[in-house]
Amino acid sequence: MAETDPPSNDPVDVRLLMEIAAGVEQSFVELYRRRHNDVYRFAFAMAKSRSFAQDVTQEVFLNVLENARRFDSAKGSVRAWLFGCARHVTLDRLRLERRWTDDMPADLATLDSDERLLVDQRVERLHAAIARLPVEYREALVLVELQELTYAETAAVLDCPVGTVRSRLHRGRVLLAAMLDEGEAAPADSSARVEPLQAREVCS
Repeated sequence: MAETDPPSNDPVDVRLLMEIAAGVEQSFVELYRRRHNDVYRFAFAMAKSRSFAQDVTQEVFLNVLENARRFDSAKGSVRAWLFGCARHVTLDRLRLERRWTDDMPADLATLDSDERLLVDQRVERLHAAIARLPVEYREALVLVELQELTYAETAAVLDCPVGTVRSRLHRGRVLLAAMLDEGEAAPADSSARVEPLQAREVCS
């Protein structure tokens, strides 16, 4: 992912958000249909809990109803804006609930081969390792590597310079590789803390 890639914006997303701001209910339903999986996957990767991700997704889209007018297309894409909303909700919940990890629910489809079992084990191990990273490295990795945001979009979501995104990604990848190589999660960096969010709208 190139650091200088410009933020991309989907014109359909922009139109839907404008219509939501004008009170068009069907546009909210359509935006939810298009983007709720993005928000869910972000929250799940951050906390490794399906119930956590469902709660975050619900809260983010409730906030969309209230704050759609705050979206500014000049600052980035609707998708990145939704990730910014999801980030604030996720950090609030992580701080208040202290839920850094959670067990994966045992609802995977019936395995039909040893290969499928190995793949599922690797995916679960990856999510478990990501969920144990210090939060600043975790969110950078999730946004860039899993959600495929550009460096510029990620910097906008995290409200930090692109250079900070780059350094967090580098450190996060090193820690993640070490965890996976060791076969177990390394202790999280004791200096990493979830700082309290400033009092402001979730979607700004």
